[in-house]
Amino acid sequence: MKRYIRIVMLSGLLSGGMLSVSSCSLDPEQSSKVDNEKSPIRTVEELEAGIIGSYARMTSSMYYGRDMIIFSESRAPYAYSTGVSGRFDNISGFTLQTTHAYPRDTWNQIYRVIANTNRVLEAELGSDKGLVDYFKGQGYIIRALAHYDLMRLYGEQYVNNTGLTALGIPYITKFGQTKAEVQRQTVASNKQAIFQDLDLGIELMKNSLDNAKSKESRVKINLSAAYALKSRIALFFAHYDSTLYNVVAESASLSIKEANRMNVSVAPRAGFLDGYKSEAVAQNSIFEFAQSGTDHSGVNSLFYIYNVFANGGGYGDVIWNGDVTSVFPEVMDGLNSLDIRQDVVTKDYQGVLRNTGKFTAMSSNIKMLRIEEVMFNYMEAAVKGASNADKGVALNYLNTIVSNRVLLVDPKIANDAGKPKTYIALDFETVKKERTKELMFEGLGYEDVMRWEGVIKNPKTDVNTNLSTKGEVRYGDVLTAFPIPISEINVSKIDQNQGYK
Repeated sequence: MKRYIRIVMLSGLLSGGMLSVSSCSLDPEQSSKVDNEKSPIRTVEELEAGIIGSYARMTSSMYYGRDMIIFSESRAPYAYSTGVSGRFDNISGFTLQTTHAYPRDTWNQIYRVIANTNRVLEAELGSDKGLVDYFKGQGYIIRALAHYDLMRLYGEQYVNNTGLTALGIPYITKFGQTKAEVQRQTVASNKQAIFQDLDLGIELMKNSLDNAKSKESRVKINLSAAYALKSRIALFFAHYDSTLYNVVAESASLSIKEANRMNVSVAPRAGFLDGYKSEAVAQNSIFEFAQSGTDHSGVNSLFYIYNVFANGGGYGDVIWNGDVTSVFPEVMDGLNSLDIRQDVVTKDYQGVLRNTGKFTAMSSNIKMLRIEEVMFNYMEAAVKGASNADKGVALNYLNTIVSNRVLLVDPKIANDAGKPKTYIALDFETVKKERTKELMFEGLGYEDVMRWEGVIKNPKTDVNTNLSTKGEVRYGDVLTAFPIPISEINVSKIDQNQGYK
């Protein structure tokens, strides 16, 4: 008799064909039946195809292909969505409802990634210190990242500064989870599970790398990317557990070491903007989601949300918020400051300031991890007191980046060629300021301002009467978390977030 497994949002891509379900619920009792024995993973080739299927789902416009990045950037202090084409203004204004498509679609898509990845991880091919372990190592990192992304959107860690004791998200580790197992765990429990997956994935990849070098790629998760993600996630949780700053510093150091082995380095000033224009992997990228002229999200791409053109094309919903000089001062210490990163923000044909320097085409690769971010992770850990971080190394990282971005020109000297900007000391405010300039529009803005307990204010928050502080979103507000989709609650009966009851 055939064995049927009720699954969590599976749409598994294997070389032998595609399996799919119509249900999007976490509750297996409400899911369609899928014959798990129809196309079991029996070979290394099928295992690799399964992992490729997870990457394909991650590049969907409902996940990293657009929405995950815009959810963060349209809630950053420096950008917001006007909603000119009806897109993302409810994100910028913190006016989401439980029935809205954005929280529902991204919730569903990420759990599809998790379901597909769990099926790969449960494949019984043995352990060979080679390709099997390498692909499964990637799978554990993907599962950790996917759950982290769910938690940073839907978890209540920011709400009332409840942190690790707050409600997180269901952590799904089995291909077919039973109804009793589907429940929201605490953020602390999510943290533990995420780090368990990260550590297991890193161990598998590290031990199998010598036999899997032919599969190492910067458009897939590699060992440097795995360490980098651990540093990013540890930095997020370090806000609530300061001992994790040591994990940030250690993981960042290991990531940079591996990145150097792969010839990854800080982008020079002359090549900084060009790195966002090419379909090739940039020299400063540790990990990118590959797109091409024939394989991209089209009108649902990041390019369309950031850009608009006089001759048609582009939605251009997300624009700059406020004055550019508030982020990029024109003068420093009496010298004119020429920061190449300011050229990311220019005026469109209507005179509106927007991001025109990153994601410059529908086919632009999605920059997931740059070595510069990892260096900033290390810097933040250093200034926050990590005992294993060297402040001299951190200052060197800062100056390596800034000197390749900023020229200081003396206005009193004709045709002055300028000199690279450097800092003589490291402090938290400098790290925050330079990190914002370097990484803006890449999907980290909201999480950074929440970690720093900052304020978000834009024309959309100005008219939101449900905010605890008029016109502003502050760390601790109940609306800092996304709503759990009502379609999920109706089926699996998990708890709703406080701001949406």
